This record gives sequence, structure tokens and C-alpha cells, in this order.
Amino acid sequence: MQVFNAFFKIARKRIPSICLYFIIFAIVCLLMTLNADKNFTSNFQSSSLNVCIIDHDDSDASAALTDYLGSIHHLVSLPDDPETLQDNLYYRYVDYILTIPAGFETALTAEKTDGILTNVKIPDSANGHFIDQQITSYLKSLQLYLAGGYSLEDAISKTNLGIAAATSVKTVQFESKDCTDKNMYVFYFYRYLPYVLFSLIVSGLSPLLVIMNQNELKERTLCSSLSFHNRNGQIALSATLYSLIAWAAFLLLGLVCYQKAFLKTNSLYGMLNSFVFLLFCVAMTLFTSAFSPKTNVITMVSNVVGLGMCFLCGIFVPQSMLADNIIAASRFLPAYWYTKNNDMLGGFSDLAFDSAVYWQGIGIQILFAIALFVAALVTTKLHKQHR
Repeated sequence: MQVFNAFFKIARKRIPSICLYFIIFAIVCLLMTLNADKNFTSNFQSSSLNVCIIDHDDSDASAALTDYLGSIHHLVSLPDDPETLQDNLYYRYVDYILTIPAGFETALTAEKTDGILTNVKIPDSANGHFIDQQITSYLKSLQLYLAGGYSLEDAISKTNLGIAAATSVKTVQFESKDCTDKNMYVFYFYRYLPYVLFSLIVSGLSPLLVIMNQNELKERTLCSSLSFHNRNGQIALSATLYSLIAWAAFLLLGLVCYQKAFLKTNSLYGMLNSFVFLLFCVAMTLFTSAFSPKTNVITMVSNVVGLGMCFLCGIFVPQSMLADNIIAASRFLPAYWYTKNNDMLGGFSDLAFDSAVYWQGIGIQILFAIALFVAALVTTKLHKQHR
């Protein structure tokens, strides 16, 4: 195990820089995890807006509409002056200005309300469209009761009762009862782990392998009784053990941060998923190092390949937001299958957990790793023959 021992003697000399890498990437991973939770867990919540109503009709129907909007929003009283109204809207003192013209009640009972109400709102604002929908729903409900033969007073009463009965909304989570906020943090942690692992392994391990492949050291080893395959096997074993230590350190960090949630069944599936991706990172590093690249080339591979996979495969941007052609192209990258598995485990996608899909993702990642291991061996052997 001379090669194995030599590898770790060199690694020990680089412990300060390796620790620096680990600390930097650990901080990056935790910051991205915490920031992602703020971005992805916010659900829709209705809120009260500032609404100004200019009522020129002064009828029972206009009063009913005003009361309805007043039960949802804050009514702001302003003079009926265009300049004043525009100033208040411009400075966001009000979000929506509704004008009820004279003859509104007559038009309502005659079922001719299309276009009768006018409003001023911030162009293309979600708040404005939200209030538009509320007004339309209210008027349609009133018209249905009027068309059914009810008097205006009864139609208003029935509409108010119907709206009051329909406002109870309950959000249902189709996840296991153990799926707490802390569990969600775990899968945000796993979501960004590939970027951290890839960067740390390629940036930290490649320089060690490049040193091991330096001509002087390689020739000294090959002139001994140690076979070529034995030498490469010891280097692969050393690189795998080095990577396992880095992977275990991040898992320990996750365990400290998320405690029992990190040991749930789904989290263990996520752990296996990250382990398989780790094998790909090791294989990619061995393949890259077989060309004995310079430091700037290693940095370029780490940034281009790592960031490229993260953006294309749904790590930085959810897969649900990516275009179909990007998704089709990203299927040829292992990070896509890693992210697909993680999204399924964490409930970030529409896909419920399916063991067949999960193991398919695991298998494809293993195939990528095997292919790169073989490519690294072939490249190393070709370099030897050329010498």
C-alpha cells in the first residue's frame, strides 16, 4: 500500500487548504439551504388592500358592493378629484380605485353590468386582478339570484350568505405526518449538496492526483515491483476514501443542524442518492486528473461543469421552471437524476415517491460513474503507452 500511504502523506500537507475549502462550501451550502426555504415554501395568502370607492349611484346595490369590498379590504375615503386619486395611486396610498356610476342598480337588475364599473389600478398588478375577480364573482352571484326571481334585497342577502359560507379554505399537505419544516430543510440541504460535493472533490482532490501522476513519482513507482493496475487501484481507493471522508463530514454537518429529521427514512434515501452522486464526482475527478491539468484548468472544470449542471439540471432553478428542451438535454447529466430523486423525496415535484423511479435514477448515476472510471483508466493507460 505504498501508493495509498504516499497519497495521504501528500494530503496531510494540504489539510489547511482542504479545511478552508470545506468551511467555505459548508457556509455556502447552509446559506443556500436557508435562502431556498424562504423562496420555495411561501404559499399564497390573501391580504387586505387599500381600496377607494367613488359611489355615484348611492343605491342598495352599490352599498352592498361597497360593504362586500369593505369586509375584505380597507376602504379609503378620497375626494372625487382625478388628480388627487392619481396621486394617491401613484404613491401607493391606495391599491385600487373603483367608480360606481349612476344607474348601476338599474343596470344590475336589467342584467347589463358588462363594462359599467370603471376602475383605476396599477397596470398588470396582481392586486388589481385579484380585486377584479372578487367584484366579478360578487356581481355574477347577484345576477344569478336576480335571474332566479329573487328581489334585489333577497339576492343581496343570499349572496352575502353564500360568500360567507364559501370563504373557509384549508390547505392540505399530502405528505407524511413526519414531514415537518425541519424535514423540508433536510431536502433543501440535499438539493444543494451536489454543487458543494462536486466543487470540493474536484478542487480538493484533483491537485493530489495531479501530484501522484507527476512523472518523477510515477516512474519511481512503476520501476518497482508494483504493477500498473495495482498502482491505479490504490490511487482509486485513496481518492474514494478521501471523498468518503468529505461526504461524511457534510453528513455530520447535516446531522448536527437537523438532528432527528436527518435520520428519517426519506432522508436515508436522500443520503444514498448523494453517495451515488459522490461516486460520479470521484470518477469525474479521476478522469480529469488523468490529463495532468494545471490548477487553472481544474478550477475551470470545477466551475464550468459544476455550475453548468446546477443550472441545467434543476439544482439552482427548479426543474418545473425549466424549458422542455433544457430538461431533455439535462437527462444526459447525472445531476438531473439526482435532483429528480431528491425532488420526489422532498415533495418538491408533482411526482409521488415511486421506488422504480428512484432506483432508476440511482442506476443511471452509477452508470455515469462507471463510464468515467473506465475512461480514466483508458486515458491513463494511453498516456503510459505514449511514453
